[in-house]
Amino acid sequence: MVRHATSKKEIADLLVAWLGVSLAFYLVFSQHSLSGVDLNLLMLTLLVVGSSFVLHELLHKFTAQHFGFWSEFRVNYGTLAFSILLALFAPIVIAAPGATMIYGPSMTRRQNGIISAAGPLLNLTLGGLYLFLFVLTPLGSLFNYFGRYGFIINVWISAFNLLPIGPLDGRKVLNWGVLQYVAIATVPFLAVIYILFFIVF
Repeated sequence: MVRHATSKKEIADLLVAWLGVSLAFYLVFSQHSLSGVDLNLLMLTLLVVGSSFVLHELLHKFTAQHFGFWSEFRVNYGTLAFSILLALFAPIVIAAPGATMIYGPSMTRRQNGIISAAGPLLNLTLGGLYLFLFVLTPLGSLFNYFGRYGFIINVWISAFNLLPIGPLDGRKVLNWGVLQYVAIATVPFLAVIYILFFIVF
């Protein structure tokens, strides 16, 4: 088992990605406005993305280290900038500001699938907890507000990363097995459909 170590480079990259993804979600939730900053909404997105995106990447890292692989997050400034620019003009966040890099010999499809599924499953769990918070608190209250956006952000991050395309987690989970992919991805995808059709920001 590899020690759960990190580096100054990884910490800096996580910080940049966290701030960038938070800004992208803020722009979508504030209807693409850069004027009249809503400090409450900005702080909310910072807190929720901090507990969603960052933990997503760290769970990839720790799961990879559990299997004995070297692993650290690296930001991709190109996709991060694109995500922010897209959020200015469209109600969508490309939640891929970088990736957790993994290196090690003889990684099996099963190991890669488990490592890749760890992040989205964490977000699905957090989304469920935020949904309970939303349902159990008075409508319009601070905690209700927090639960609403926490549910949306986590479910979106989970479903987006489970798309079976390119370097996203979903492709690696699908390579692990079709049944595993269906079992892991069905709930996040259904939740996103619900959000798109029934929840207004």
